[in-house]
Amino acid sequence: MPDIEWTLCWEADLSAEHHTALAALFARYYPNDHATFTGARSWMGARPEARVIGFDDGRPVAHLGFVRRMLRLESGGSQLVGDVGLVGVDPDYQGTGLGRRLLAEAAAALGSQGLPFGFLTCAPAVVGFYATGGWQQALGQVTRMIDTELRPETYTGPALVLPVTAPFSAWPTGQTIIRDGLEV
Repeated sequence: MPDIEWTLCWEADLSAEHHTALAALFARYYPNDHATFTGARSWMGARPEARVIGFDDGRPVAHLGFVRRMLRLESGGSQLVGDVGLVGVDPDYQGTGLGRRLLAEAAAALGSQGLPFGFLTCAPAVVGFYATGGWQQALGQVTRMIDTELRPETYTGPALVLPVTAPFSAWPTGQTIIRDGLEV
């Protein structure tokens, strides 16, 4: 694996040059959405609050963004999470173990913020990747949310939970999760 420098970057601390480099990275690992990532636009839906970035010789090659968020539970109450998105590794680095390292660095970053859980929605094809980093599927749950086109959506695909400072057994099961903000 290449010698990667890992950093937790807060959104307000990133320069226009950082955003431009991240946008170029995202266009490479999200080729179907490359038009979204132009210039210095390095976000798709909600702008991350913080980003875990792996740099190789000053160039970003791995990224995961998150925002601290309260998810609403349909039965009442709420659950604090690190809502995760924009996860990926430069295609030239895929297959090197960098993705698993990214997940480990992200778990440490979420823990440093005292978050009980990480939360994300994803395509079924990538559940196995996240499982290698300790993410577990919240079976039987649906997620009501606002999609990146600003439309309400009921997502029935995988919702994954990472136990960070709380055990998975503390996750609210059997409920609809409501993400009231934009997906990261």
